[in-house]
Amino acid sequence: MTLAATLILIGRVVLGLFFVIAGVRNFLRFSDRCQMATNYGFKLPPVLTALGFVAQLVGGLSLTLGILPVWGAVVLILFLIGATALFHNLFLFKGEEQQPHIYFTLVNITLAAYCLMVIGVSL
Repeated sequence: MTLAATLILIGRVVLGLFFVIAGVRNFLRFSDRCQMATNYGFKLPPVLTALGFVAQLVGGLSLTLGILPVWGAVVLILFLIGATALFHNLFLFKGEEQQPHIYFTLVNITLAAYCLMVIGVSL
């Protein structure tokens, strides 16, 4: 295995484990997560909340294990778009209240870009 291939593998596994750990943590705090209101003031139905956490786990495991990593990355990108739109819509806030949402939006954009790199390398 070349150095480049080894670094790509390590990067894909680390990205995948990030989402696996997040999904496990979210399921362990499922009742608390179901009580969180979106930026629009409503709570997601528990089934939809669970579906998001399943997307984290399945997408993360896909990347970690290298099983259909393109599809796993697509699932994670869709999850990140939904999570950002519902919980980190920075355009709904002003001043200091906007600061954490700017940060989380940038983090989610970066994670989605990382998923795009996984797709590009896997094709």
